[in-house]
Amino acid sequence: MTLWPRLPFHADETLLSYADRLSILHTGRGMDRLVRDLGINTEHFTAGRGEAVLAFAEAVGLPVNDAERASVRVFQRGASFRREAISKTFLSPRAARYCPSCLEEDGNHADRQFRLIWGFRHVARCDRHSTWLLAAACKDEINLRLALGGERLGSPRAATPEPPEYLTWLRARLSGGACLGSSWMRGQTLEQVLAASEMLGGILQHGHKVALTKLSPEQIEEATDIGFSIYSEGPEAIEEALDTIRVTSPATAVQAGPLAYYGKLFDWLDRRSNAIDPGPIRDILRDHIVKHSAIEPGTRVLGVEITERRFHTLYSLSTAVGIERPRLSRLLKKLGRIPSSATEVETGNMVFEVDKTVPLIEAFKTAIPLHDVPEYLGASQRQVEILYRVGVLLPLVPRPERGAVRNVVFGRSHLDDFLKRISDLPALDDAAVGNYHPISYACQRGAGRFEDIFGDILEGQTLAFRHSEKSGVSAIYVDVRSLVSIRKSA
Repeated sequence: MTLWPRLPFHADETLLSYADRLSILHTGRGMDRLVRDLGINTEHFTAGRGEAVLAFAEAVGLPVNDAERASVRVFQRGASFRREAISKTFLSPRAARYCPSCLEEDGNHADRQFRLIWGFRHVARCDRHSTWLLAAACKDEINLRLALGGERLGSPRAATPEPPEYLTWLRARLSGGACLGSSWMRGQTLEQVLAASEMLGGILQHGHKVALTKLSPEQIEEATDIGFSIYSEGPEAIEEALDTIRVTSPATAVQAGPLAYYGKLFDWLDRRSNAIDPGPIRDILRDHIVKHSAIEPGTRVLGVEITERRFHTLYSLSTAVGIERPRLSRLLKKLGRIPSSATEVETGNMVFEVDKTVPLIEAFKTAIPLHDVPEYLGASQRQVEILYRVGVLLPLVPRPERGAVRNVVFGRSHLDDFLKRISDLPALDDAAVGNYHPISYACQRGAGRFEDIFGDILEGQTLAFRHSEKSGVSAIYVDVRSLVSIRKSA
């Protein structure tokens, strides 16, 4: 048999608040009396234990699902809400704050309802009346009747500007409605979204050493709103925010680590969020650290061991390629990897991508000077100079860079690719040798400029063959008469 008469249950009210109102109606006393009379352990019900909530719902004729959605399960070291693990400070069932305008609308003392949304740490205002929530006289009570302590309601204090976007999202999530950014945040818990938003916004607004616990409720709201506007857009927007956080870091030391670059965000994800899964923000930050820092293989970053190096510092790169740091620094400036105006400190703080930098340096170590290229390519000095001038042969040191004229060297792999394109030409048949001549001979007989004929051959516009007994450019044979006739007709 269920309790009668019943009171209307409001979906935005906590179960403890409803139980207290119902008890006043039936017993004239607080929640404890009614719960005991129903044979339910008061402490278990206050802590939101499942069996106690179920027993209460059945006894008062309340749908079990509604009762569960309105209760907060409190453990010794944590809590849960709607099957989501949360920290105790994130959502409290205690009636610590209230909106005086809402309570005025409720009417009598016995009809005042403590709204579930007021228990969230990130909620500092009533979005219905655009007023700041006021602190209750007794913050540790489980219902408003006791929390207000018989005192009169405080005067509403207007909150400006418009309610933050995350508050609209939170109310929609609580009511089961459509939410902003649902495609990205649908699988994340309330605390994962709001805690990450608060941390991002807090650092962007107050710096790397921000103490979130010392911020006022209004400042927490502002920080969370700033972070939420970024977080709700997804990983790419978060990475851009991390770029800003890293760039604005006060860290200047060469050995500065992630804590110096990312401040309290890294500290939170590395040490202070072990009890509650922080969500995808941890993986996003780890990837950002690995992308922008020279992490040694075997180092654990935010709980994951990094097995492959992706970046080098100048120091580690010097060890890897076997070139002393001063010489390596000069070389990287010649290669355009370090700005020519960079100071020693700036150079020491730079990181270099392994996949791009190491092969480039290794290529430089085995590079072939310009004066040795003709022999390597089976070409004349003039032919090599022409190919260099027109950009077919590319030096390792870019032409616009300082030292390019004095350090004209070519990567061995680049020259080998050049030779391979020649070796891919069809072999010249012995019977046709008399009808074909070297490309240099063709140029001398008026077939055209060397660079033009050579370019047409590589593009497949001019038929050419490879002499099997020669190598490189000297192995290229063409039909001189055909080329001359084409040139004359043009």
